[in-house]
Amino acid sequence: MSIVMYRGCAKRTVVMLSISGITIAATMSSGLQKRADRFQKKDAEHPGILDPLAAAQRFRLSRYLPSTDLAPFVEQHWTIHWDLRGQAPYVSEVLPHPSINLAFTDERGWITGVTTGKYTYDVRDVGLIVGTMFRPGGFFAYWRRPVTELTDRVIPVTDVFPTAGDDFRHDLLAHDTDEGRIACIEDLLRAHNAQTDRNLSLVREALDAIAAQPDLRTVERVAQSIHVSARTLQSLFRRYVGVGLKWVLMRYRLIEAAELAARTPDPDWSAIAVDLGYTDQSHFVNDFRKLVGQPPHQYTQSIRSSPSSPLPPP
Repeated sequence: MSIVMYRGCAKRTVVMLSISGITIAATMSSGLQKRADRFQKKDAEHPGILDPLAAAQRFRLSRYLPSTDLAPFVEQHWTIHWDLRGQAPYVSEVLPHPSINLAFTDERGWITGVTTGKYTYDVRDVGLIVGTMFRPGGFFAYWRRPVTELTDRVIPVTDVFPTAGDDFRHDLLAHDTDEGRIACIEDLLRAHNAQTDRNLSLVREALDAIAAQPDLRTVERVAQSIHVSARTLQSLFRRYVGVGLKWVLMRYRLIEAAELAARTPDPDWSAIAVDLGYTDQSHFVNDFRKLVGQPPHQYTQSIRSSPSSPLPPP
């Protein structure tokens, strides 16, 4: 038998009682109101959003650093607000990072595994999404199974966090500040007592090495830098992150290329391909087209032709 208790978003405490694999949830009233902590906002850049200037005119994306105790597992919390009443719907396109996300709207709560393709979301009318992006590998501490089981899948949030049902979602969204909503999610995560381990530390060490040394463009070089075998590292990434390290390296390169297209007046794609570690420009162009849906030069033209672009067409 196990019992999990946490203070909910409103004046209630949720008690989870698990007996022989059967979970029972009970709600108790409380005279205390959860105080919303302050969360530090991250910078305004949002890597991975395609045509970021056009997107910024349709919705407001804010990102917040997690509390210190959750930082080993959580990359950031995020909120998206929009009001398109009287306007045409907007399809937001994102190149997802190698991370798991959980999110809540008025209608539902869900968990999205690592998405190997382009992610799209229909933005229409008026709305709000509150979410959390886990560090690559960080969600393993809550899932406790190979994260490949979630790759390219979307599951209800209650499959992992049984207390995050309708009452939790309604309480969370009833807050009138992002800080209050994020505090609710952090309470939910703390109730599950996530623990790190040696393998997760190795995954973090590899990712830190990639961030610190941009020339680490292959699995073999990353493995050498942290003194493990390439085979071991690939296996750890598949189990803890949901995709292999080779895929992660390619995704980071393509996100970087899309960012360069958005902010560079006249991108030199031959030079960019070399800088990103490609020995063959045609290979780079094919990878970019498969993910973004159009080759680099065409993508650059499309965002330059947008009325929101401050840069002239190439």
